[in-house]
This record gives sequence, structure tokens and C-alpha cells, in this order.
Amino acid sequence: MSKSIAVYYQKLIAKWKTLVFYGMIFLLKTNLILASGEPFPIGAKSWGMGNTTAALADHNSVFNNPAGLGFLKENFISTSYHSRYNIAGLQTLSLSSNYNTKFVNIGLGIERFGDKLYNEQKLGLAIGKSTNMISLGLKVSYFQAAIENFTSKNTLLTEFGVMTKISSKIQLGFHAYNLTGAKLFASQHIPSILRLGLSFTPTKQILLVAEAEKNIELPTYIKAGIEYQIVKGFYLRTGLTSKLNHAHFGFGFQSKQFIFDYALSSHSALGFSNHLSISYQIGKSSSQ
Repeated sequence: MSKSIAVYYQKLIAKWKTLVFYGMIFLLKTNLILASGEPFPIGAKSWGMGNTTAALADHNSVFNNPAGLGFLKENFISTSYHSRYNIAGLQTLSLSSNYNTKFVNIGLGIERFGDKLYNEQKLGLAIGKSTNMISLGLKVSYFQAAIENFTSKNTLLTEFGVMTKISSKIQLGFHAYNLTGAKLFASQHIPSILRLGLSFTPTKQILLVAEAEKNIELPTYIKAGIEYQIVKGFYLRTGLTSKLNHAHFGFGFQSKQFIFDYALSSHSALGFSNHLSISYQIGKSSSQ
């Protein structure tokens, strides 16, 4: 009798474990799809400097602030790979390019995050237009989030950016993400995020950046970074944020038309993430 009771309780415990397991999977899937759409910083340079990019015009501006496109003098093709915490399924791949014309500068960006179980895709088209001192940027992206055999949702995301040159050494930047408050579900909107940044180049070898970021539903936090050119074409980078559980380090190397960037970021609880970017400079813009 006691043996049959023990078997019964073992089966009961096994059923409870199964229910808990599938409950956790369901909650994970639900949280993933409801939390979708938050902008992920693209580019190893960005990660090496604590993702302080609102006031930087570079080959990843199409992802980080479309206003930067207006200040670019060259055309680029870039690709990036981000591996978060060495966990399968938490990788982001991106491909981008920009083309400068006499009237407006155009950027195209493609992103993919996740695996077959859960994934997100973005396809975005951006334009940037500058005067000598001010550049404006606008980006529209088609965004899709999908859970295998569960659900798939899509929407349009909009971004707006402004950059202004205060002087030859100081530049301000503002970036707004998801201006229209796009949603994947009626009860859950994609985050709307505002960033205000400053870049300062006291010498040709040093770049200092600082930025305030505000998710409209979360507290503001501050980011800062520095880039130091040791020798011509070789850069060291580091950054920090008011979220003290993050640390950022990186380096970059440019040889003729190729740009190679690598960064290592760490989280006190989740571990390390690796970031790699390779860009190719096609040439001077036609407007030059």
C-alpha cells in the first residue's frame, strides 16, 4: 500500500513539474512578444563607448540616429554581429548601407534577432538632410516579431533625429524612437525612447561623449564614453552608464577603406557579450 502511495505522489509531482515548465515557457513567450521592439544598439563602436551615440555621425547612424546620415561624407556598407551572454538564440545580425546625393542622404538598415523559437526582423529606410551646421533625419521601419507555432505580429516604427554643430569640437544630438507609439498588441505598446547626447573632441586623438536616455515608462539614465586614438587608425574605447551592473570596452582599426570594430560588454549577473562590426568605405559622396 505504501509503495503504491509513493508511486502516486511521484506521478503527481511529475505532473506538477510539467505544468510549471510549460507555464514558464508560456510566460517567457508572452513576455518576449510583449517586450518586442525596444531598440538594440547596433555596431561594436557603439557598444565600446557605452552606447552613447545620439551625437555621433558614423557608419552606423542609420541604426542609432538617422540625423547622422546628413553629416556623412562617405558611403559605407556595414555588417555587425552581436552575441549576448553567450546564450543561443540571443544573437543580432545587421546589414546597412548609405548613399549620399546632392539633395538628401539615404540609408538602409536590416536587423534580425533570435532563432526559430523567437525572432524579430526590422527593415528600415532612413533619410538625412544637412546644412552646414544642422542635420535632420527620419527613419521608417517595418518590424515583425514571431514565436514559432504561436503568433506573429508586425507594425511600422518611426524615428526622428537632429544633430547640430555648436563648434568645430562640440556637437549635440537628439533621437526619438517610436514617435507614433506603435503597438504589437492593443494592450501593449512598443517602448518610446528619447535620447539627448553631446560629443566633444578636445584634440584630434580624443573623443568624449555623454548622453541621457529616457524610456517614457522608466527612469532616465546617463551614459558616457571615451575614444582614444593611440596611433593613426587604431582606437581604444570604454564606456559606463548609471546602471552600475554594465561595463563596456572596445577597440577599432581602420586600414584604407576597411573599418574593423570589436567590443566586449559585461553584465554583473548575466556575464559577457561580444560585438563585432566590419565596414567598407565605398568612396566620397557625389555631393562632394
